[in-house]
Amino acid sequence: MSPYRPASPPYGATPDYALAPPRAEDRLDTRALPLDLLLPPPRPEDLVPAVPSHPDDLPLPPPRPEERLQAPVALPDRRRLDLQAALTAAGVAPAAGDQAAVAELAGLSDAAVQTVIGWIEAAARASWPRPHAV
Repeated sequence: MSPYRPASPPYGATPDYALAPPRAEDRLDTRALPLDLLLPPPRPEDLVPAVPSHPDDLPLPPPRPEERLQAPVALPDRRRLDLQAALTAAGVAPAAGDQAAVAELAGLSDAAVQTVIGWIEAAARASWPRPHAV
């Protein structure tokens, strides 16, 4: 046993010493920092304007409802979109062979696709928490 370091207490026993509070210079909050390290907010004339450098970099305008296609979506395509939405909501990233598997599942009946979607949602709820897509 070293004379320079106290022995640790036996298992289950609480030590009889207490730690000293941290020094002001060891704290990580801004009150302990010198005031000259805190920078002022930028001036409005120093801000760089966000102008796109290329005309194709402009954001797309929002879609107009009168220009939408009025044709109905085919049933397998609607099922495929529902399956992809369920996987996305569950936080499952698409892999290389997933597109073929989702297309194969979309060819099944409505009841089978709804059952698979229910399984995906139940697995997502029972699994560890994931951040939700925004």
